Amino acid sequence: MTDVLGVFAPDQYELVDFGAGRKLERFGGELLDRPSPAAEGTSLAHPGAWASASARFVAGGGNRGGGQWSGRLTTDTATDGDPPWSVAHGESRLLVQLGASGNVGLFPEQVGNWAWIADQVRRCRERRPAGRARVLNLFAYTGGASLAAAIAGAEVTHVDSSGPTVGLAKRNAEASGVADLPIRWLVEDAMKFVARECRRGNTYDGIIVDPPTYGHGPKGQPFKFKQHLEALLAACGELLGPAPADVAITPAAQRGGFLLFSCHAPGFGPADAVTAVSSVLSGADASQVDGKHLVLESADGRTLDAGVAARWSAFSD
Repeated sequence: MTDVLGVFAPDQYELVDFGAGRKLERFGGELLDRPSPAAEGTSLAHPGAWASASARFVAGGGNRGGGQWSGRLTTDTATDGDPPWSVAHGESRLLVQLGASGNVGLFPEQVGNWAWIADQVRRCRERRPAGRARVLNLFAYTGGASLAAAIAGAEVTHVDSSGPTVGLAKRNAEASGVADLPIRWLVEDAMKFVARECRRGNTYDGIIVDPPTYGHGPKGQPFKFKQHLEALLAACGELLGPAPADVAITPAAQRGGFLLFSCHAPGFGPADAVTAVSSVLSGADASQVDGKHLVLESADGRTLDAGVAARWSAFSD
């Protein structure tokens, strides 16, 4: 069981320091100070660096989240309400914005998964030369994984319950110069969408799912991690297409492609993620499920936990 490190070019993203329940990150030319529960009980390594933060987020009280940013960005604000700056990774460019919950429009810890997704799509395409691999991305947020899959050669169905978030994902595709790639942008409730796809008998070569601890659909439908995870992953297992007749597929796998599950749920570790994914891979080689910590690494080599992932691939190494 290994870690998935988020690796951007140093001039695009850097975890500068963390501790005392907060993290200090550089996104392009901006230094942001925001909460990080995983940094509780850890001492700051570079306390002098924090005074240079461009903006600081303080969470609001109560159970509804929210909070407020303070400070002043040094980057010139773009016109027409666009976010003021972006970071690049490979062929993708992701716009950064200061969100009301302390989010900034991307999760840097996922960048290692994006590289894995691109590799899996290429493997699918090698065995399906007649067309693009079909990939479903659930709780897809602002599209980092969708862009990675589409650029590698997939036809992507991007599902998120937030209209503004899907709008930002589309703008990320435009900023990356790949707005013409086959990505279907859907503002949908993930649970209702996968149930409908199962009834229709649709299948996908690859599925990416990153559910929140708690969320809601576009019409207020609640999603509760502990309550809905089993049914969600069961549907994902059903939506994985059959394996093609190819010697490069693991012999025990009756299903082809790949499944990536990640989450940030408190108390849910890599072993839990492996168990959850293995239980729904009917007819597949569940021993191939690999559980990992998602982590960010600071310049001084320290690592900060940032969730977990379980990855399954039908393809032999």
